[in-house]
Amino acid sequence: MKIFLKKNQERRILIGHLWVFSNEIEYIDGKDEKIGVADLYSFGKTFLGRGFYNRNSLIAFRLLTYQKQDIDYNFFKKRIIESNNRRLKIFPKNLVYRVVNAESDFLPGLIIDRFDDFISFQISSAGMELFKNDIVKIIDEIFSPVYIIEKNNIQSRELEGLTLNQTVIKSSGNNEKINTIDGIKYIINLEEGQKTGFYLDQNPNRRKIRDYIRDDSEVLDLFCNEGGFALNAAYSNAKKITAVDISEKAVKRAMKNSIINNFSNIEFIQEDVFNFLKEEKERKYDLIILDPPSFTKSRKNINTAIEGYIEINSKALKLLKKNSILITYSCSHHIGEDKFLNIIVKSSLKSGREIKIIDSSRCSYDHPILPQMPETSYLKGFTLFVV
Repeated sequence: MKIFLKKNQERRILIGHLWVFSNEIEYIDGKDEKIGVADLYSFGKTFLGRGFYNRNSLIAFRLLTYQKQDIDYNFFKKRIIESNNRRLKIFPKNLVYRVVNAESDFLPGLIIDRFDDFISFQISSAGMELFKNDIVKIIDEIFSPVYIIEKNNIQSRELEGLTLNQTVIKSSGNNEKINTIDGIKYIINLEEGQKTGFYLDQNPNRRKIRDYIRDDSEVLDLFCNEGGFALNAAYSNAKKITAVDISEKAVKRAMKNSIINNFSNIEFIQEDVFNFLKEEKERKYDLIILDPPSFTKSRKNINTAIEGYIEINSKALKLLKKNSILITYSCSHHIGEDKFLNIIVKSSLKSGREIKIIDSSRCSYDHPILPQMPETSYLKGFTLFVV
């Protein structure tokens, strides 16, 4: 099957973007399969690359390679090994990391996370779904895991015409294990954990908060999930940590993580963070971490998301002592860095607090960004000195 683009629509592909949208296609030559591997050509019939085609998706084509090569078991095995080796080149002894980060590793629609001998994978494109059995075999061959789970329960699959499911593919009978990340033990339960089972993208940012902890620090961790930031504050001997999340399951897992690390200085609260911020007025903190879930999945809800970010950031600023620290994040792709900076400025004005940006952060090294694809950049964070 050959896909021919409309005139001048190849420009984004030529600079390194991997997607073609359905309205950019002029016509298709050959059997118009609903889903399959196809070759992409410019309007002038110049070969551009080979990739996945999905007739019923807005993202109609996802580029895999600029070469005319077979897309098969060996292709994916080579790509996954190369992606894994890039991680090991940076941290050779690491056993907990993202092996494949979809488009950023030239494997559109595929995520693989490693937790030593536990593996979680997620497929979000219909083309990659065709090769799921190959992916499982490759994972088994490369890592010899005792446990493999597919976490295909994300809403983006529906846009590709795929069903949502979560299935344990391989198990030794135990669905939990303890992994150590930067000296802290975590109980990993990939069946119960959100997204791919555990948020690996914030690992270096969790570790970084140790630089701001003192023995007399009072810390507030908002949207604490399984306790990553709170645990790092406890590891650094903070005086008192309060960790808040609306999810009962997340709070219970965070409490277990605190227990296995013998931390006794964390108070976990199951409550909606917005309600907590409305009620919390008297107590003041030396350090607050704001790491909320995405407030918008589409452009049409950007204004509502911005209002939400301003509300939580301005209220958090009011709860900080003089000369203290706010570390704030947004993982909403549609809230770019410029918009997030503007949110921070408006939050400062609303709260009446003067701020200085002293640091910024993005995802962990194993969640690379493909610079030609803004869609691969989502997490951004700022560390603020609050006067």
